[in-house]
Amino acid sequence: MIEEEIDHHPSHPGYKLKQENMERPYTCDGCKELGFGTCYTCTNTACNFHLHKDCVYPEEIISHPFFPNLYFHFLKEGFPNRYCDACGKDINGYVYHCYDKGYDLHPCCAKLPHVFENVSTDEGDEVNLVLEKKVSSKCYKCGKKKLSKEVENTWSYVSQNKKVHFHVCCVKDMVCQSWKDGLQIEKVDACPKLKVKLYKEKKWIGSGSKFGKLKKVLKIALTLIIAAVIGDPTAMLVGVVTSLITH
Repeated sequence: MIEEEIDHHPSHPGYKLKQENMERPYTCDGCKELGFGTCYTCTNTACNFHLHKDCVYPEEIISHPFFPNLYFHFLKEGFPNRYCDACGKDINGYVYHCYDKGYDLHPCCAKLPHVFENVSTDEGDEVNLVLEKKVSSKCYKCGKKKLSKEVENTWSYVSQNKKVHFHVCCVKDMVCQSWKDGLQIEKVDACPKLKVKLYKEKKWIGSGSKFGKLKKVLKIALTLIIAAVIGDPTAMLVGVVTSLITH
């Protein structure tokens, strides 16, 4: 049962927290990751304290299908100089840690949906996205398979036909950069309206109609992934991407 208001929470003693639908981006004071939409915030209007829903009452121990027979323990503070084995981003707050193998996962990354099935565009094209542990092809955002030498693998969302591929990390960067650049954030179920630059392969040149159709599918895919990585599954079907630009 989801509580509308919490009288006492160990992460913010002495203050009440209430569930709120944020119209602007926020940084979760638990995991230190970006968030939009539904969260818990301090009832003191002078206080800028926020928690993702998953960071309010985190499970003490979880498992993950990408790591069979392993368990992750919730820690309020991770070990120094660690990165998330899902997105490759630094661990700066709440984390799920595997003591056996040393893996770390942000709470929101640990909860990423594994499949988005049969989501249709206005033209009737269906998008089926699967979360994959290993990179299989170039990301449509960065144009790379591997992000860096330091990070061996970062998770990606890939369509079943292998035509759509986005690093989880690249989608996070996309949203964060838009916030930092001061782009307008419109209220559409608390999700951002973004203009996104995409990597375009040479083989697409001269096939404008095919790429135009693909971009419509990509917009739906990005909408789903953005909602997942910012920790607000209630916004997954909202059209948050206004336009896609190739470079």
